[in-house]
Amino acid sequence: KYNVPELKNRLSKLLFHKVVSVDAGRKMLKVLDLATSQEKEIKYDSLILATGASPVILNVPGAEELSGRGVHFVSDIDNSEALLNAAKSSSKKKAVVVGGGSIGLEVAVGLKKLGLDVAVTKKTPPPFPRNLEPSIGSIIVEHLEKLGIRVLFGKGIDRINGTNKVESVEIAEENIDCDIVVMAVGMKANVRLAELAGAKTEKGAVVVNNRMETSVKDIYAVGDLVQTYSRIDGTPTIMQLATSAYRQGVAAGINAAGGNSPYPGALNTFATVVGGLEIASTGYTLETAKNLGDEARAFFTKREIKPHYMPNAEEISLGVIVESGSGKILGAQAVGKEGAAWRINLFALAIHGDMTLYDIMDAELAYNPPVSQMYDPVSQVAEIALKRLKLPPKQCEKIFFPV
Repeated sequence: KYNVPELKNRLSKLLFHKVVSVDAGRKMLKVLDLATSQEKEIKYDSLILATGASPVILNVPGAEELSGRGVHFVSDIDNSEALLNAAKSSSKKKAVVVGGGSIGLEVAVGLKKLGLDVAVTKKTPPPFPRNLEPSIGSIIVEHLEKLGIRVLFGKGIDRINGTNKVESVEIAEENIDCDIVVMAVGMKANVRLAELAGAKTEKGAVVVNNRMETSVKDIYAVGDLVQTYSRIDGTPTIMQLATSAYRQGVAAGINAAGGNSPYPGALNTFATVVGGLEIASTGYTLETAKNLGDEARAFFTKREIKPHYMPNAEEISLGVIVESGSGKILGAQAVGKEGAAWRINLFALAIHGDMTLYDIMDAELAYNPPVSQMYDPVSQVAEIALKRLKLPPKQCEKIFFPV
């Protein structure tokens, strides 16, 4: 309807403004100008909530009291810069990172590179429990230890000590000297505005349908604050990833403007790099699949990503989670110095297309010795899974000559 110049004239940015309340009946926002402290009302036809999430503060003594005085979070540019400055000026040069997800581990490596002694702690043993099997997670633990980072997984933090600033932490009856503690234990959805508008929430997130509509007419929600659904089987899920948020935003924007665009569901496809190690996954872990009632099994392989005669022929550990009876792909995981992310993207596409192990094994992938194997680890892990499941080999249904 509008060209780009016309659209620019129809857009308004209200920086340093805060939405105080939402009146869904009148379709009206009450907005506070933070510069002038004046309030004004803004009428809407459609409203998209994208209020994101805030860091979780662990309920342990000292965590809240010493926030900003040695206890740090990494959720925006300001507090990231505060952590960087604290690390550079640290007198003890010792830090403890609480959390074993991508943010926690990336921060741990970053602090180590700045010359600090670093310990990372997490209440449950494996890193990335929503993404990786324990056997894959153990590779990450070994990698962190080789980098000189002390790993204390399975040992939660009990107390943060200090009067005016952090002085130490207590973990499993051990007192660890430090002056920096980084909290990276997850995010909680910012649902206040949605609740003020009357939107339904569940498990601390805003419930939306596949058009990203909330329970309130003409109000949409996207990103870290929503409960969406799995692309695999429609199970409700909270998926706080940028890739999910982007696609949700596209769907919500189209629908709020009068279109009709579905959000296809989330696969939990993610990738990160921790100290030069690529970590990636998509879909369900074996535990999640079984908890949802699937007859699932997991299969793993460790293979070189290039022919053995090539220099720097690094290994990759690759796992696939499948339905036992059909060979349908439910999830995949990969860890290696290179090539993990793009291989997981292949599996994400396979899940999106309801593919099976047969499809993965038959796929013709690019081969050239400097970049890949003749028979890629993706195909190899599919073949291993098919053989161990004792699924019948694919049959030739029709014999023909090309014409």
